[in-house]
Amino acid sequence: MRVLLSVMMALGCAVPALAQVPTPSAALDAAFDAARALSPTARQLEASHRDWLHYRALDEYGEGAEGDDERIAELQRLAARDQALLQTRLSLGALPNSCVGEALKGCSSSAGGWLTSPDGQTLYWQLQEGVTEETGITGGFVLLVADPGATLHPVAWAYEGYRYEAPVLLAREGVLYVAVVGRMQGTGNGNADVIFRWTPEADAPLIQVDNWSWHETLTAQLPEGLEVWKGLDFRYGDEGAWAWTPLWREGDGNCCASGGSAGLTFVIRDDVLVLDHVSVQDAIAEAAMSEPIAVLDFVARAQMCTHWGGEEPYDAERRAQIEAAVTELRCETLEGDAQQLRVVHADRPATLALIRRVSPE
Repeated sequence: MRVLLSVMMALGCAVPALAQVPTPSAALDAAFDAARALSPTARQLEASHRDWLHYRALDEYGEGAEGDDERIAELQRLAARDQALLQTRLSLGALPNSCVGEALKGCSSSAGGWLTSPDGQTLYWQLQEGVTEETGITGGFVLLVADPGATLHPVAWAYEGYRYEAPVLLAREGVLYVAVVGRMQGTGNGNADVIFRWTPEADAPLIQVDNWSWHETLTAQLPEGLEVWKGLDFRYGDEGAWAWTPLWREGDGNCCASGGSAGLTFVIRDDVLVLDHVSVQDAIAEAAMSEPIAVLDFVARAQMCTHWGGEEPYDAERRAQIEAAVTELRCETLEGDAQQLRVVHADRPATLALIRRVSPE
C-alpha cells in the first residue's frame, strides 16, 4: 500500500484518502473501566478488549465507531451482572437448593460442593445451567466464601462456557490454585477454562491466572504443516496442567483431523500458565514406518532439501557445501519423483498423504 501511494504521488495522481476510524469515545473507556473494576476475571476482560480495539482500528467490518454503542451496551451488561453478584448473600443451607444470583434465566444448579485448603479454609462452588439473551443456552460457575455467621457471598464466577466441570484444587510450591474446566459451544468447542490463585485470608482471595497467552507459543512447537483448530482437553492436578488435542493438516475437514495428536504440559509462573512441552504423535510419520523404501527415501530427501534450501550461504565455503548437498540429494528432481510415486501408489491413501506432507501437489 505504501509503495502504491508513493508511485501515485510521483506520477501526480490524486491519492485517495485513507479511512480514518475515530478514536474510542470517553463513554466507551468509562464503560470498560467500570466493567473491569467489578469483574473477577479482569485480566481476561482486558485481553478481550484489546483484541476488540485492534479489530475496531482495522475497521474490517466497515462499522467504524458505529460499533461502539453495541460494545458499550455489552460492557454495561457485564458490569450490572457482576455488581449484582457481588451484592448477593445467601445462607449455607440455601446453596444446594437454588442458583446463586440471577445471571442466567431459568437457572438450575447441576452440582455444588466445596474445596478445603491445607489449613482448613473453605471455598464453596456451584455449577449453573440456564439461558441468556446473548448466547442462548449456556452454563456458568460461582465460587463463594463464608462471612462471619456462615453467610456466603460470591467472589468469582464465569459464564463464557456452555458447560463447566467441578473446580479442582492445585497446590504448587506452597501456592494454591483453583482450576475450572469449561467448554464453549460451536464447532470449535473452544476452551472456557478459568484458573485462579487462591489466598484464603486475602481481601481479594482469588486472582485470575492468565491461561490464554500461551497460544502464541504453540505454533512454534508443532511440526510444520500441523495445526490445532479446536479447544483442547485440559486436566489439572498437583503436578500441574496438561492437555490433549488432535492435529489437523491443510485439506482436513473440521470434523476429521488426520495429523495425529499432541500432548501438552504446562507450568504456572507469576500467575501465567506457560506451555512447557509439546509431545507430538504424528499419524503420517507413524504410517511411514510401514511404507516402501522408495517412499521413505523420497521423504528423507525432501526434508533434507528443505533444510539445505533454508541455509544461508554466508561465504564461499558454505555456498559450496550447500550446493554439494543439493546435488547429492537430487533436489532438482523432487517434483518429478513425487509425481511418479503418486502414480505408483495411487491406491494407498496413507502413502499419498505422506508424500503431500513433503511435496504438496
